[in-house]
Amino acid sequence: MLIYSFLAKSGKANVSQLVGFVKLKQPTISYHLKEMEKSGILASEKSGKEVYYRISHVCPFDKEKCVLD
Repeated sequence: MLIYSFLAKSGKANVSQLVGFVKLKQPTISYHLKEMEKSGILASEKSGKEVYYRISHVCPFDKEKCVLD
């Protein structure tokens, strides 16, 4: 929920920004981001070496607007 809340406020963030906010180690944050992206909650975009994550506004189950919004 902390990751989701941070992304809802900031729009997008990379792993380093999330580590500073959530106060967990980088591998833990990366694992959660990967799982959230796999489930369709998050989307990612690569910019150089950095990957930025944002909330996906399309529900992975019915392709409509998510209830989480």
